[in-house]
Amino acid sequence: MATLQSGQSSAIMKSDSETSIELNTIQRDVEAPKEAPHGPPPPPPNGGTRAWLQVLGAFFLNFNTWGLLNTFGIFQSEYSSGILSSSSESAISWIGSIQAFLMLVVCVLCGRLLDAGHFYVDIVAGVLLSVFGMMMTSLAKEYWQVLLAQGFAVGIGAGMVFMPAIQIIGTYFSTRRSTAMGLAAAGSSVGGIVYPILLRSLIPSVGLAWAIRILAFVMLGTLAISVCVMRPRRDLPPRKSGPLINVDSLRTPAFAIWLFAVFFTFIGLYIPFFYVSKYALNIGVSQDVAFYMLIIMNAGSVPGRIFPSMVADKIGNLNIMIPAVLSSGIIALAWMRATTQPGLIAVCFFLGLASGSIQAVLPANVPALCPDLTMLGTNLGMTMFASGLGLLIGSPVAGVILDRQSSASGEVYWGMLTFAGITVLVGGLLLIVVRVIRIGFAISKA
Repeated sequence: MATLQSGQSSAIMKSDSETSIELNTIQRDVEAPKEAPHGPPPPPPNGGTRAWLQVLGAFFLNFNTWGLLNTFGIFQSEYSSGILSSSSESAISWIGSIQAFLMLVVCVLCGRLLDAGHFYVDIVAGVLLSVFGMMMTSLAKEYWQVLLAQGFAVGIGAGMVFMPAIQIIGTYFSTRRSTAMGLAAAGSSVGGIVYPILLRSLIPSVGLAWAIRILAFVMLGTLAISVCVMRPRRDLPPRKSGPLINVDSLRTPAFAIWLFAVFFTFIGLYIPFFYVSKYALNIGVSQDVAFYMLIIMNAGSVPGRIFPSMVADKIGNLNIMIPAVLSSGIIALAWMRATTQPGLIAVCFFLGLASGSIQAVLPANVPALCPDLTMLGTNLGMTMFASGLGLLIGSPVAGVILDRQSSASGEVYWGMLTFAGITVLVGGLLLIVVRVIRIGFAISKA
C-alpha cells in the first residue's frame, strides 16, 4: 500500500511538473514576438488612396529627374554660347551624359538600399543632394565646376530619388502596374516642358545663374511633396542582406538579353534630345522656334507615356515597347531628311511619342521578367545600370562624330543621326529575341 501511494504521489508530482512546463511554454509563446511569416509576400493592393498617392509622389520624382535631364538641350546651347564657349560640343555633352549615367547607375546601390528598408534615408538624401548640386551649378564659372555640380552631384542625387519612383509603384500595383507607371512617368515629360520654358523666360531678365537658382527652389518644393506622400508597404519585410547583383536573374536568358537590349536602346535614344536645338539652328530655323523643338519633343512624349501604358495592361509591356523602340530608330534615321521647319516639327513630335512609350513601360517589364518582389529593387537597379551605361556612351560619341564631320562651312549631322538610329534598332531586335524566349512567336500578351 505504501508503495502504491508513493507511486501515485510520484505520478502526481510528475504530472504537475509536466503541466507547469507546458504552461510556461505556452506563456513564453504568447509573450514572445512572432517572427515574420515565411513564404510569398502578400499581393499588391492595386488601388486605394495610399497606392495612388505613390503615383503622385513618383510623378514629381520623375519631374525632377528625367524631366531635368530632358532639359539638358537648353543647357547645352547656353553653355556652348556662354560660360563654356571654349569647350567642344562633345565635352559639354559629357556633363549631361555623366548626369544621366550616374542617375541610372546609382540605382544599383539604391535598389539594394530600398530592398533593405531604408526608403526615407535614400529619398531625403537624394533630394538634398539634387538641390545642392543645382545651387552649386548656378555658381560655377569653369568647365570642371559645372561637371562636378551638375554632372556628379545632381546625377547622384537624381539616382537616389529616381529609384523609389519606379520601385515603390511595382510593389503597390500588379494588374494596373503599367497604367500607374505611365502616369508617374508623365512627370518626366511635364518637367521637360516646364523647366525649359522656365529657363527661357528667366535667363533674359535675371541671367543664367539666377535662373538655375529659381529652378532649384522649384525642385525643392516639388520634391518635398514626394517625401510627404510616399510610403513603402509595411507588409513587405525588408531583405537585410544580399548581393548588389542578382546572379539568379542573370542566369535567366530573357533577362540577360533584356539588359543588352536596353543598353543599345539608350545609346542612341537621347542623342536627339541633346542636339535638337542646335540641329534646328543649323537648318535655318529661328532661335525662338529652335528652342521650342525640345518642348515639342517633350510634349509628344506626354501621350506617349500615358496611353500606351494603359494599353500595355491589356496586351503586355513588351508588345508596346518593341514597336516603340523600332519606331524611334527609324525616326532617328529619317531625321536626316528633315531639312525644313514643318518636317522637323513632325519628327520631334513623333520621336517624343515613341521615346515616351519606351520610358513608360520599361520599368514595368522588370517585374514580369523577374516576378520576385523582394528582389525588385535589385533587378530594377541592374536594368538602370545597363540603361545608364548606354547613355554615358551615346551623347559623347555623337558629339565626337559631329565635331569630326563638321567644318567651318557648317555642321554635318547625318553621321550622328545614323549612329543614333542604328543603335536603337539593335536594341529593338534584341527585345524581339526576349519576347521569343518568353512566349515564342504566339500572338498573345507579353
